[in-house]
Order: sequence, then C-alpha cells, then structure tokens
Amino acid sequence: MIQAIFKKLTGNSPIAKRTWQFWYNFANLIDGRAGDLRFMNFGYAPEHHGGKIMDLDPADEEHRYAIQMYYHTIGRQSLSDLDVLEVGCGRGGGAASLMKYTSPRSLMGIDLSSKAISLCRNLGRIPSLTFKVGDAEKIPFQDGSFDAVVNVESSHCYPQLHKFFAEVLRVLKKGGKFYYADFRREEDLAAQQQAIRDSAFIVREKEDIAPEVLQALTLDSTRKEKLIQERIPGFLRSYFRKFTCTVGSENYVSLLEGRRFYHRYLLVKP
Repeated sequence: MIQAIFKKLTGNSPIAKRTWQFWYNFANLIDGRAGDLRFMNFGYAPEHHGGKIMDLDPADEEHRYAIQMYYHTIGRQSLSDLDVLEVGCGRGGGAASLMKYTSPRSLMGIDLSSKAISLCRNLGRIPSLTFKVGDAEKIPFQDGSFDAVVNVESSHCYPQLHKFFAEVLRVLKKGGKFYYADFRREEDLAAQQQAIRDSAFIVREKEDIAPEVLQALTLDSTRKEKLIQERIPGFLRSYFRKFTCTVGSENYVSLLEGRRFYHRYLLVKP
C-alpha cells in the first residue's frame, strides 16, 4: 500500500518533485552520514576483465562500479579544459571522481536535495569543484555557461522531462555535449524517448547498458546488503534494498527480466 502511494506521488503529478525532494532529503539524513556512502548509481561493469574498465587508486576500489558508471557515461575520455555541470549530483561522489580521473577545468554540481548538497560540501575542499542547491527543470545558470553537462541516474525523478532537456540545452555552449545515462520502467520508456526526439539535441550515441549495470549490481550486492544491515533501521530495509537494487529486489528483477531499461546517450547542442 505504501509503495503504491509513493509510486503515484512520484509519477507526473503536480507534487511529484516535492515528493522526490522529501524522499532524498530523508534518505540522505538516514544513511548519508558515513563517508563511504557517496555514490547512488547502480554501477557499470563489463563481463570481461573482472568488471574493470579503468585504473583506480586503491582507496577508491570499493566504489569501482559507481565510478565506472560516470567514466563510461562520458565516453571513457578526459574532460580536460572543460567547464562541466553535473545535474543531480547526489552526495558528490561522482563529481569528485570526475575531477580526480578526468581533469575538467571546473565542475559545478547541483541537486534539489539540500541534505545531499550538505554532504557534498563535507567532502573537503577540492579545487575547482563546487556545489549548490538547484532544480533540474530550472537550472540556476546563464545561457551558454558550460562546455558539457553530465546527468547520471537522476532524470527518472523529474516530472517534466522536456523542461529538463530544454534547460540543459540552454546552459550549454554551442556544440556542447550532454552525457546522459538513466533507467526507465517499461511503461515510462516511450515518454523518455519522445522527450529526446522533441528536444533540439543531436543524438550522437545511444547504448543499451543494462547487461553491464546488472553485472555491477550483482558484483556489488553483498557490500550493499552489509551496509543496509548495519545502518538502516529494520522497518526501512526492504525499501533501501529496492532503492539500491540489491540482488532479488523488485528493481533488480525488473531489470533482469527486461521490464526496466538502462541507456547511455551522448547528445550534442547544434
């Protein structure tokens, strides 16, 4: 019953955005205080090479799959000399990893959750990396401010996706790149695809990465379950298993059975 109500509230209803904002503020308050909970994406891991696509510092190894999701989303390349915006930066782990491994000139992260931004600011000072509270459907920057925009596993929370794409297009410079990755339920996929077609973006790349996401979820499930057992109150554990997509959870099974899709895009502003 509770899950059905939450699903309805987070659809395209007028209060969907505030529902998601409340949920992420609550989730970050409950389990975001520990330093090893900086990432929220499902992760990326190919079947070959032990699931590895990049070299990492030993200290980052436990977050390999989440870091690899960011690295693969941007095409496994450097962001050197680019001013980058991450929309939906969560707790800041992805932004920090992009600074460390891809060397953008600057990176600004925004998120609707004020609790998430507080956690981002607790990362410690990293030169040229900044964070602020911001709405994906009303991005708080001037036209043509960025060379690239990154959005990883966040847009499924946006009730007006067409506004989000229009805002990304607006804040990008001419020829700017939008690195975009997210999942969709079967019943929501058509609306996402239509919003992309209706935007002015040029689709340069589209890739189905569901198999690699499933591989990462499978490899990382034991670690996530341990964290849930240690840090999440018993009455909330089933929701956090679904939220983090541990093996056997509803979201994991829907991805496994092909009822949930995960795509990566490279979109370019004309």
